[in-house]
Amino acid sequence: MKKINYLIYIIIISVIMILTMTNNAYAANATISASKTNVEKGTTVNITSNIIGAASWALDISCNGGSITKLDERAGTTDSGNNENKTIKLGTFVANEAGTYTISLSGYVVDGAGETPTRKNVSGNVVITVTEPKPPENNGNTGTNPSNNGGTTNKPTVTEPKFTSTSKTVYAKSDVNLRSSWSTQSNAVKVEKGTELRLTGTSTEKVNGYTWYRVTYNGQIKYVVKDYITETKPEEEKSNNADLKALNIEGVTLEPAFSKDVLQYTAKLSEYDKKEIKVTAEAQEAKSVVKVEGNTNISLGENVITVAVTAEDGTVKTYKIILQNEKKTQLGLQSLKIKDIELKEFSTDKYQYEIDFKDLDKLEIEAIANTEGSTVEILGNENLKEGENCITIIVSSADEKEKVTYQIVANKEKKAATKEADQKLDMKKILIYAVIALIVLTLIIVLIVKYIKNNSESNMDYMYKDNLKEEEKVQTSEDEKSEIKNVEENKEEDSNKENTEKDENYNDETQTRRNKGKHSK
Repeated sequence: MKKINYLIYIIIISVIMILTMTNNAYAANATISASKTNVEKGTTVNITSNIIGAASWALDISCNGGSITKLDERAGTTDSGNNENKTIKLGTFVANEAGTYTISLSGYVVDGAGETPTRKNVSGNVVITVTEPKPPENNGNTGTNPSNNGGTTNKPTVTEPKFTSTSKTVYAKSDVNLRSSWSTQSNAVKVEKGTELRLTGTSTEKVNGYTWYRVTYNGQIKYVVKDYITETKPEEEKSNNADLKALNIEGVTLEPAFSKDVLQYTAKLSEYDKKEIKVTAEAQEAKSVVKVEGNTNISLGENVITVAVTAEDGTVKTYKIILQNEKKTQLGLQSLKIKDIELKEFSTDKYQYEIDFKDLDKLEIEAIANTEGSTVEILGNENLKEGENCITIIVSSADEKEKVTYQIVANKEKKAATKEADQKLDMKKILIYAVIALIVLTLIIVLIVKYIKNNSESNMDYMYKDNLKEEEKVQTSEDEKSEIKNVEENKEEDSNKENTEKDENYNDETQTRRNKGKHSK
């Protein structure tokens, strides 16, 4: 238990030391403040800085408008050279126009407490609201004695003032009330700045602290506090409003939607081929001038249209539109996918495909059109049969004026039994075709033979007589040859007989001689 308590004490002390070191490391700082934050136009405001724990500093101030006078105390060191808290004057600010002004602080402070001085950048701001001076008649002291400083307010008895007569033209300095009498409680008619009046008298003494003018307005006598009237006609204040009230391009949607504070937009066209596109731009102020440029000679690609608004006082505000004139997209499919099946070489402008699959009654097809608003319809993807199936995909434009058709020839693999039956059927078909071919061939041969025979018979009729004569001649010649041959054969036979007889005679003579010889011996 003692060890645990000891560890807890060590942890607490370590945390305290870390926090102390952190605070020391970032102790130096500087803030900005103003002597007043809500003032009337023309009021001087002192701008100061509270420097905390810094040995030296270098600060600066800036403003988004108005007049700033900067003082030398913006940079310096503490008198002792050690870290101290000190308030210094940075400068003064005066605004000649009503509005909201932001005064910003920048720079750095140096913490010299450690061995090595630490520099820290500082920043901050203070907002000052400037308003127009309040008219005296609206200061809440109407009917009271201006010399009364506090306490109960009593209405003094005031007699009608005397007016010295005069006649001159005067003007209202600002929007002001013209009273029916010299009292701020009387009925009033409000007139605008610069309204022309005819001054007929001036009060010889102040009433409730004001000198009154007697004037004529629209033929009526009115009264007004002298401070609101001038003999010099005031210049009309020119507006610095250069905002647009509306911005449109014919047939085009701006992105983002129009707002007077958004200065840049994008828009898209599809093969816009006219020379000029209509841009409508309306300024908020009637006296502002609007000039549109870049809306002529629209070309393919990026076109920049500018709308410059020049306010009455010369202030210019420019709105920019980046107009993309894109080549028209051909209606079709952006992508086509079939689950678990590879679709080769898909292209938007390729409209027919062929696939093989098996054991599916329906394919999971994902077909996405390439144009916004287009619809895709898939037909023929139900109850797919074995063999060839035709699936049709129809893409229709948003206005249904255009349609594009894709086809998928889906070959579903047949089962083994079906294949065997198909093979038998194919063999029967082959045999039938072979028999038919044989019959046709036989008929052709018969026709050819008949044709040849007919031609031969016809030719024989013409040649019959000539052939007959030739045959007779040949037969006569043959007979003559036979007769000659017989004659020659007879001659030869006679010759042979003669020779035989001679031989026989010779043989007889020889034999006789032999016999005679024997007898002589």
